[in-house]
Amino acid sequence: MHLALDEIVQATGGRVLGPAPPGGVVITGVSTDTRTLRPGDLFIPLRGPRRDGHDFIAQAFAAGAAASLTQHPPSRRGGGVLAPAPRHGAGGAEARPLVHVADTLRALSDLAAFYRRRVALTVVGITGSVGKTTTAALCAAALGARYRTVRTRDDWNAEIGVPLTVLGLRPGDDVAVIEMAMRGLGQIADLVRVAAPQIGVVTNIGETHLELLGSLDNITRAKGELVAGLPPGGTAVLNADDERALGLRRLARGAVVTYGAAPHATVRAEDAVFADGGMRFRVIRPDGEITVALPAWGTHLVSNALAAAAVAHTLGVGLDEVRRGLERWAPAKMRLQPLRVGDVLIINDAYNASPASLAAAFEVLAHLGRGRRRVVVLGEMRELGPQSPSWHREAGARAAAVAAVLVVSGGSDAAAVAAGARGAGAVDVHLVPDASAAAASLLSLMRPGDVVLIKGARAMGMERVVDAVLASTASPGSTRR
Repeated sequence: MHLALDEIVQATGGRVLGPAPPGGVVITGVSTDTRTLRPGDLFIPLRGPRRDGHDFIAQAFAAGAAASLTQHPPSRRGGGVLAPAPRHGAGGAEARPLVHVADTLRALSDLAAFYRRRVALTVVGITGSVGKTTTAALCAAALGARYRTVRTRDDWNAEIGVPLTVLGLRPGDDVAVIEMAMRGLGQIADLVRVAAPQIGVVTNIGETHLELLGSLDNITRAKGELVAGLPPGGTAVLNADDERALGLRRLARGAVVTYGAAPHATVRAEDAVFADGGMRFRVIRPDGEITVALPAWGTHLVSNALAAAAVAHTLGVGLDEVRRGLERWAPAKMRLQPLRVGDVLIINDAYNASPASLAAAFEVLAHLGRGRRRVVVLGEMRELGPQSPSWHREAGARAAAVAAVLVVSGGSDAAAVAAGARGAGAVDVHLVPDASAAAASLLSLMRPGDVVLIKGARAMGMERVVDAVLASTASPGSTRR
């Protein structure tokens, strides 16, 4: 990246406070965190719930920032220019420019949108209620066999992470795979404005964020912002097995490619089976077919892999290249991650939980736990709105159908899970207040040969249960093997 100070002003609508340094300023990167800031970066201070990044502007300059944005009035900073600070790699000292903007978060997205128009590459935007991160990783794996491909970090999928991803693109990159999350209407539309994707994938539309959006219709409308924002020459890649996702084709101004098990899908799967090392299935595209051995379990992952194969088809990646890429992919931590603890198999799915992802996890537990005692440790789901108690009761009933033992952690919604499980005939149900208590309960209940699924909303911290089990087996004098 090379942006001049006047380009920063142009992109953000800001103004320089005080005189600019003689010879001008060249920005070579962007940072919102002084801990990772590099000399030559533009520092963009953001206001968080506990800290205000403006309090670290002096620290950013001391670390070598070439300039900083600010939304504070000039009087807050002694006329707008901080005291002289030594520039890294240069003799003497000079003042660093501040650029005043109305809102630094908005300026971050405006600057990213400005920079995106300078980088000639293909952007693939991915949204959906569940499966976004895995689909993005599989897309990057499938495309990586032919193209220099980058993708968003797992937690960079919203109003800060997406602009930072765009600002990190380089001229040599061929494809960027960018995950797009939302908590309300209009948010994906703004991410589309920033990233300007030519290809948009909608994995599915479900109950996630019901509390914030109020209805499935609103969730559908929010996800549809990606399809509606694609250019006329773009391509919408839609899940043919999800009625709401497929219905978004009406918003597309360009081509539509579908994927799924449905016989009418452009890219479809057949003969999907659980194998020793993961899922094995055939991928059938208009240009032929391949058999893929995906190194993870779950039919939902077959759907995610089909989305990747559909994107690859759109970009001309051959079937053998797709197969090699998908088979090299490895599942992320805390997403149906298998862990062996002696004779016990732990399925670590602690990253998050929704009704759809819970159903997928139960399917995996049922297959991997055949002939073995199955245990579920479940934290509450979040953001389900007024229907949350009924969704949790249903979760308990589903748990009772696949597991012999259920440990459920949390408050009133956890009690609804327990009630649903008992109502469905489960008798070995343990209701505990938090993840620490769930860990203690599991350690007292766990037997050699068990298969244990651990899952819950991100806020529930269910990874602590996994950590406790691993720590118990590693501690001196442990009797577990």
